[in-house]
Amino acid sequence: MVGTRYRRSGAAGIVQLITSVVVTIIVIGIVLVLLGANRHNMLVGWFLNASRWLTTPFHGIFTGRPPKQDALFNWGLAAVVYALVGGFLARMAVRI
Repeated sequence: MVGTRYRRSGAAGIVQLITSVVVTIIVIGIVLVLLGANRHNMLVGWFLNASRWLTTPFHGIFTGRPPKQDALFNWGLAAVVYALVGGFLARMAVRI
């Protein structure tokens, strides 16, 4: 029984870690877009490409605004959804 409990909390920890990394990458991408960071910089480019890829399903939900606001709203929504779903999955991993 004790080993099973640790495996469950271990799975929840892994889900939380992955969720945190994904949300952090998206938030860094949002900040870089809002600050107008140099997209030709390799590190900035990596974060922007990763953020763009992670938020692909959310592109175009909010349109008609300047590109910085589009990134803020669409990518921000993606970060919130990832956080909620990841938190839910982590709680489910503990219960199973």
